[in-house]
Amino acid sequence: MTFQAALRVSSSAFLDFQRLTCKTMGASIFESLVGQITSVGREWHVERVQSQALANKEHVGQSLSQIPMPEKVKAASCIVISAGPSLHRRDSIVRIRDSQYRGAIVAVDGAYLACLRHGLIPDYVVTLDPHPTRVVRLFGDPEFDQFPADKDDYFDRQDLDVELRNNTAIHNQRNIDLVNENGSKSRLIASTTIAPNVVRRIQEACFDIYWWNPLMDNPHEVGSLTRTLHEINGLPSMNTGGTVGTAAWLFAASRLHVRRIGLVGMDYGYYNETPKEMTQTYLELKEFLASSDISGCFPDVHNPYDGETYFTDPTYEWYRRNFFDLYNVYLRKDMGVTVNCTEGGALFSENLDCISLDKFLGEST
Repeated sequence: MTFQAALRVSSSAFLDFQRLTCKTMGASIFESLVGQITSVGREWHVERVQSQALANKEHVGQSLSQIPMPEKVKAASCIVISAGPSLHRRDSIVRIRDSQYRGAIVAVDGAYLACLRHGLIPDYVVTLDPHPTRVVRLFGDPEFDQFPADKDDYFDRQDLDVELRNNTAIHNQRNIDLVNENGSKSRLIASTTIAPNVVRRIQEACFDIYWWNPLMDNPHEVGSLTRTLHEINGLPSMNTGGTVGTAAWLFAASRLHVRRIGLVGMDYGYYNETPKEMTQTYLELKEFLASSDISGCFPDVHNPYDGETYFTDPTYEWYRRNFFDLYNVYLRKDMGVTVNCTEGGALFSENLDCISLDKFLGEST
């Protein structure tokens, strides 16, 4: 079934999906893991995000509240480019570039180099992840040789920007040059919790940087990490849904106030032929569950819009649920219209229209 033909599927497919999902997951280990991610993630990151926010305090200049609002066509329409596998499989960046789309472009850090390689310069780039060594590679890593793949094979296992697999020093230098040439053309929306090497790199590349704190928990609660971050630097907080893709969408919707937003590369799932060993959290799941069988951690998801079956994992399912929690608030507040133009993956619901990227571009150019 083609993507366009699948758009005619009835809403009953959503109910079938929900029933199947509930039956498959039940009170399984999958649901248990999804429920633990919030607390596990907080425990994993709490020390790092505080220390990095403290280290970055001296570099903070412009805050998110100071970012200029887009005007004219860029205020009317926006595309958020996340880094899911559909971004490459659907050739989304080239299609956006060739359409001469004139609205605003918000890219996550993991999609930034892919945009540059295809001649598309984002208006905004969002970076969030506090990891100490991985994120800087998304901007070209001047210390590339200090963290070879035999110490961290994350980029060899991930299915996002596949050109970062088996990345060589030559490829990395090309990435450095590309970012240095284009960094000043984009506004960087930077979490205060990013690693110091990322801070050095984005400053070196002359990005126009706007800083913010990630909303980690309820700031009104005793011991709130969000409140601690605010006390460190006094900056505004923004919800993220736990992932940079959702953060980029929220930035466009709640900070830029763009009323029509298209999402691409927002898979929150894997293509069915992807080996489980190549998923982003496979090794962590193996370690966390020890000798347990982890096959139940990868349930199938049937996408009624393109008729294809994908699979997810506890982390992506957690991201998906967080997105819809925030999306429902977005709908209640009548903040605009968001449509998913990813053309694949697991991010769909009765309330989120999924349309082809070509249709969105045709309606927005």
